[in-house]
Amino acid sequence: MNVRTGGGLAGLAYYNSLCSLFPGMVDTICPKEACYGNFASAIAAPKRTGLRRLSLSPHRYKSFVHTFLTSHKSEYGLCVINGGIYAGDMMDMIHRHGLKIMVIHHNCEREFHMDNKTPLTLRGRTPFYVNHLEKMAYKKADRNCFLTSADLDLFRKYYGTSSTEPYLLGVFEPENRPGAPLPDRNPEDHPLVVAITGSLCTLQTRIGIKDFFDNYYRILKTVVPEVSVLIAGRDPGEDIFAFEREQKGVKVIPNPENMDDVLRDADVFLCPTNVGGGLKLRVMDGLKKGLPVLTHQVSARGYEFLYGFPFFRYYSDADSFKKGIESILQSRKSFTHADIRAEYLKVFSFSSGESRMKDAVKHLVDQ
Repeated sequence: MNVRTGGGLAGLAYYNSLCSLFPGMVDTICPKEACYGNFASAIAAPKRTGLRRLSLSPHRYKSFVHTFLTSHKSEYGLCVINGGIYAGDMMDMIHRHGLKIMVIHHNCEREFHMDNKTPLTLRGRTPFYVNHLEKMAYKKADRNCFLTSADLDLFRKYYGTSSTEPYLLGVFEPENRPGAPLPDRNPEDHPLVVAITGSLCTLQTRIGIKDFFDNYYRILKTVVPEVSVLIAGRDPGEDIFAFEREQKGVKVIPNPENMDDVLRDADVFLCPTNVGGGLKLRVMDGLKKGLPVLTHQVSARGYEFLYGFPFFRYYSDADSFKKGIESILQSRKSFTHADIRAEYLKVFSFSSGESRMKDAVKHLVDQ
């Protein structure tokens, strides 16, 4: 479980909240090579043998979990699975072992695979198997949890209704550390700095950044001619560095040791990701440090509670982008970084998320 990714960080938050709610009663299964750090005590799933790789199962867990539960099923009552494809593949087998199943759908996999066409998905030509497994998980789970209401709407559109009441679990901080917002900067003392962060090697991040430079950077420069853009994150490719070479005022910071140091120089956080489902954790990076956010409408999913605040704006075209950045700049003196962080923590703090997790599992563990 890679905690450097959005899915990994969300998984860590869910795991930590369950451990807090049920001390000493939670085990997790991870790939053997991921059993370190936060997951040093995890149950290690070994790599599959060459023969097992010929199986239709899309992952290493199914055969391992079956073998493990055959010996240990009496020790457990609930299985929480991150991801509909994994869940759909193991659903019947785990139920046969007598466990209830709660599935946390991190996104709509059907949409994700079509938005992120890679050689592993045969350039998007594998939707049938994805759809089948995701539908199996949704229809047969004892509880389905979603990160955003938009994802739930997609499931109902594609797969109909499930037999159980869905739950909006959302995402939250993985640890109960209050931290602090960035110090406020006087906007009159320096040119505007806009920050973009993320895993710069992923397809959907790169697509969003390209869309920004193709369609919106010119508008930003028109509104704020002296603006600077910082792009920071993991493993940027040649396409990302090309923006630095070709556009004045753009700086790429590869693999920063401390993202707080990067954001300390920022005035506005921009999330241009325009494909994919789920909740974009990159937006959390800006909000938790107290930065006003301008985000593509796709990446505004899950942040509806912030709609209407002057420090949160989303766009879907040139006109809404221009209005969004102008609105943030015009209202900057009406809020502080501490104000933004305080609103963020109402929904995204660990304690808030832990409370939602408790509600999500309550009727399953009480039965």
